[in-house]
Amino acid sequence: MLNHLRVLAKLLRWRCHTWLPDYVARAAALRRRYGATRPLTDVIFLVTDHFEPSRREGAVGVRKVADWCRRYETIATRHRDCNGRLPQHTWFYRYDYPNDECLRILSDYVFRGCGEIEFHLHHAHDDNASFAHTLASGLAWFNRTGAMIAAGAEPQRAFAYIAGNWALDNGRGDPAYSGCNEELRLLREAGCYADFTFPAFGVNSQPRKVNSIYYATDTLAPKSYDTGVDLRTGGRPSGDLMIFQGPHYLDWQRGDIEHAAFESFAPYESGRIEAWLAAAVHVLGRPEWVFIKLHTHGMQSHDTVVGENFDRLLTDLERYCDRSALRLHYVTAREAHNIARAAEAGHCGNANDYRDFVIAPPVNRMLRTNRFFHLDTWSECRLRLVWDDAPADFETTVEFASLPLEGLRGRGLRSLDMEWTGNTIDKLVIAADGPYELMTATAATDHGQSR
Repeated sequence: MLNHLRVLAKLLRWRCHTWLPDYVARAAALRRRYGATRPLTDVIFLVTDHFEPSRREGAVGVRKVADWCRRYETIATRHRDCNGRLPQHTWFYRYDYPNDECLRILSDYVFRGCGEIEFHLHHAHDDNASFAHTLASGLAWFNRTGAMIAAGAEPQRAFAYIAGNWALDNGRGDPAYSGCNEELRLLREAGCYADFTFPAFGVNSQPRKVNSIYYATDTLAPKSYDTGVDLRTGGRPSGDLMIFQGPHYLDWQRGDIEHAAFESFAPYESGRIEAWLAAAVHVLGRPEWVFIKLHTHGMQSHDTVVGENFDRLLTDLERYCDRSALRLHYVTAREAHNIARAAEAGHCGNANDYRDFVIAPPVNRMLRTNRFFHLDTWSECRLRLVWDDAPADFETTVEFASLPLEGLRGRGLRSLDMEWTGNTIDKLVIAADGPYELMTATAATDHGQSR
């Protein structure tokens, strides 16, 4: 009884009247359709991080990010999903705190297989033009490390988004948190494939819809995402932007309202896995694929996110899925979006098969370099990239995954143009003002001034 009273008190205190009707309607629909036993085969788990290293800390902040990433990798390497894959972190990096070295460090860990980088932004008093300009400048900055750009003959900008202060589409009703009423349309036009902001428990920007993955259409008024069309098998993309929510659940047994936060103030504890699964976030018609999307502020809650509590969460999740004969998939935000789109297209079976269904992996999954660059082409048989200017004596290094050229290092490197067939390099043109060294798949080494 005491726990029930705690839930009721939170419902009254934290603006739950906004989303409670939809929550009740969804729960009732699940019971009518599936009864007490819902079909479940695949658990798709992702952590979306409002990653905010401080601009004011300078070199100290860089060291903190490097230490954070080392601690994360140490924990992640202890764990695997059913496909043998490491836990995947999605760093939604706060662009209004740009730091070149922090971005380079994160890209290094993307290449090492720990996750992917996406777009996070705090902004205020914007109009359409100023917000579009910020998106364009931010994407140009992120793309210079290979983040948010998918390889192709014409590389494609593609990114996920989290709105700072939970203020997507001016949803707080206060221009000091946004000011832009057409954010959904502008995000889509810039290449955004989904928003991962919600839930926003206790905040007035929380949409009426909960526990859903849906398409929202810009209405030219604030909070256009308040309603939308759920993804369903056999359906088609619509509207302006996919809204990808984390689990909301009234946990009467624990006396709490689950709202997908994984923070120092909301650490993992026993019972949360069952609550995440009971919320049943899924594409309609594919209930056997359940998504668990958590959100965190990894820098502010670092002792929880890169500490013992996260290690215990992963251990318990893996044991739960193994004991229940469930397939567990650690995914990034991009991969979760792709799997949802595959479900919409009618695909079933093992969700792991659809990680790259619509949006291809970002370039920094396949390339690591210590200088910013511009990607001109990356097709099935050709790569051309141009490095930004650097001092003539600066030693540039680049490594590739799954290419016949494993790497390159040298001074004064300006560009690389390569064509290949299988593991055979057919053409290699390197523009350099100094000596360089090649590392090929056959471990051969070459030196030269230019080729």
